[in-house]
Amino acid sequence: MEQTGMVSGTWEPVLWPTRKEDSRHNFAWRLFRVRDEKRDRHHMLLVGVQESGDAGREQIDLVASRVDTDRFGDSNAREEVCEMSAHRSFGVTLTNGFVVVEQESLRSLNIGSLCFNEIVKWARRVAPDDSVMPIRLLASHVGAYGRSNLERRHRFYRQFGLVFEFESGEAHPLASGESKELKGRELVSHSMTKFPNIVEIDLLPVLQCLAMKQEELEDEVRGLKLGVARLLDERHRRSEVVARAARLLRWPAICIAFAAGAILARPGHFGFPL
Repeated sequence: MEQTGMVSGTWEPVLWPTRKEDSRHNFAWRLFRVRDEKRDRHHMLLVGVQESGDAGREQIDLVASRVDTDRFGDSNAREEVCEMSAHRSFGVTLTNGFVVVEQESLRSLNIGSLCFNEIVKWARRVAPDDSVMPIRLLASHVGAYGRSNLERRHRFYRQFGLVFEFESGEAHPLASGESKELKGRELVSHSMTKFPNIVEIDLLPVLQCLAMKQEELEDEVRGLKLGVARLLDERHRRSEVVARAARLLRWPAICIAFAAGAILARPGHFGFPL
């Protein structure tokens, strides 16, 4: 079985076990802060991993999303960055034919390497004695993605222990080739020191902080509701006072009106005898 590869862009189609989109609630999530030195900014990256399958047919699915920190906690505030999978079946297949960071602004930030590193660690743990299925690099990617990307693609795979035999006679020496045979244990995985611009954030303190903020917001809401209730009570009390005063003044006002009417209606009041 062959698989084809590209660091930026799509591969040739390959057969792959499908994953249900609604299964992501079973993923184990980790949070990372990614530093972009060139643009002097940070990104929050949420990486989820799910392992499944019986012995001998294990599978791993990985998805990474950028989180909008202004809408933290909103499930719609996540923008998918990349998605990877690997499976074991008569050997271990490292990619699902698609290894790409979708957003150009997030490329060259070690995000793809961070995610593929999780795939490699899984393969070393689950299938150390299995053969790694060869990755086929295609010459057709030269025109589509440029020479510099071919070199970056080569560096990407090489850091994980994948060595390629390249075909001669192509427009670029790294254009077309296939990875050499190796076992799962021969793959190279890395610690977080390999990605100096990426720091994992402990979710427990983050969740504790969010819980405290939630409690503070709930206290503020309760205080606002209490204040509104007091204002409404005060308004009602004043309305009652005004209504009570109006009721007390109603009969004197009626009497005064009758008296005034009687005086005005008295014969000769205006000096004209009737």
